[in-house]
Amino acid sequence: MKKMLLLHPNDTVATAMENIMENDAVSVFDMAGLIYQQLIALEQIDEGHKIALQDIEQGQLIRKYGYVIGCASQDILKGQSVHTHNLESLRGRGDLQ
Repeated sequence: MKKMLLLHPNDTVATAMENIMENDAVSVFDMAGLIYQQLIALEQIDEGHKIALQDIEQGQLIRKYGYVIGCASQDILKGQSVHTHNLESLRGRGDLQ
């Protein structure tokens, strides 16, 4: 079983602790080392990248570290990779108030 890390209990994504292939079974561990959730990766997730812990609708806020890191630019399914292709950053943008 592959391992991912949940950095904050309110996060909607976890971080891959190793390379994960499509259809791999994944255990998501919390910061105390306890299994928080188990899921199946729907696509390849490289070490250090994010995976969705739940279905996320387009426009919904995405949380990592307990903070909003952006919003979904398209619908994201639980187990899919979350990266620049489906995550729109909300930080450091001059076009947003």
